[in-house]
Amino acid sequence: MRIFVAVLAVSIASLATAQTKLSVEIAGKNVGTASISQKLGADGSKTVDLKMDLLVSSQKMAIRSQNTYDKLGNPVRKFMDSNIPGGALQKQVIATFDAKGANIISIDGGKRSTRQASLVETAPRTNLSEFWFVRDQPKSGQKVRAYVLNMDSLSWELQTTIYRGKKSIKIGGKSVVVHEIETQGDRPIKAFLDDKGLPWLIETGGTTMRRIED
Repeated sequence: MRIFVAVLAVSIASLATAQTKLSVEIAGKNVGTASISQKLGADGSKTVDLKMDLLVSSQKMAIRSQNTYDKLGNPVRKFMDSNIPGGALQKQVIATFDAKGANIISIDGGKRSTRQASLVETAPRTNLSEFWFVRDQPKSGQKVRAYVLNMDSLSWELQTTIYRGKKSIKIGGKSVVVHEIETQGDRPIKAFLDDKGLPWLIETGGTTMRRIED
């Protein structure tokens, strides 16, 4: 099962953690929940944690990921862990980055392998949209083009992230004003954020993540 989850500009205003909880739907069916938290470091870096607990075709699955970026929006480290309780599936992927690209360690069913996903040094990988609504306020129509490592295929993808401005959507039967972010590329994504950058709604392919209010 391949679930494409985008975590876009989940922001905070100080050196503390912001968090929100979301329902997860696949093809219109509720299959679990996700929680997203983000922390800014004293050096200006950003770390995003995602936890998903799913039940698909009567099978439980837990997915954990952590992405870290430097203050310019360059990727520093990515981690993803997928497992089915009982050991039927356990896979970890760890990627670190240097001038040549990504250095990847995969552990699948206890077997460890390494590889490099190369990227020419002149290719853009600085993604300032990671800091939209964290420290930067984008203007409507503002765009960022950057290569992003796909943790499923372990290859680089060129993405364009666009701030579409404010709009009103309905969540849980009520209207809310949100910031619309669109990501174009191999995996088109739309994210609708509040003024702090926390998501109300994320849509990608047949997967929808919708905020659960306390």
